[in-house]
Amino acid sequence: MLRLGLGRVHGGVSDMSDDKQPPTLSKFDEELRQARARHDKEQGAGKPGLAIESGAGAGYRVGVELFAGMLFGGGLGWFLDRQLGTRPWLLVGLFLLGSAAGLLNSYRAIKRAERESASATKARQSETGTKKE
Repeated sequence: MLRLGLGRVHGGVSDMSDDKQPPTLSKFDEELRQARARHDKEQGAGKPGLAIESGAGAGYRVGVELFAGMLFGGGLGWFLDRQLGTRPWLLVGLFLLGSAAGLLNSYRAIKRAERESASATKARQSETGTKKE
């Protein structure tokens, strides 16, 4: 836990009546940098967002990509069918096209996650000097 020295705490109330000056911003900045460095070291490389997408995060992303493609294709097909009077052909065709686009986007997301996972594993192995057999 990071202790910033902002006064003593008694019963949940901070005692700032001491004649001590609060820490300077440069001291606070240095302590914050040290805390972030420790956190990054513990978490591994400190990547923003989900760490190489957790399993649930990756699964949700694949599902959303697929659903969005089908929804967009179907919605566009439905709208064009109503405007052009070609029911149901544009709906069916664009739904299938949207589904294919969703599958392609999902496949790309899975491949990118695999590449990131492999590169992170390789980086960890080079840091520790071990190889997985």
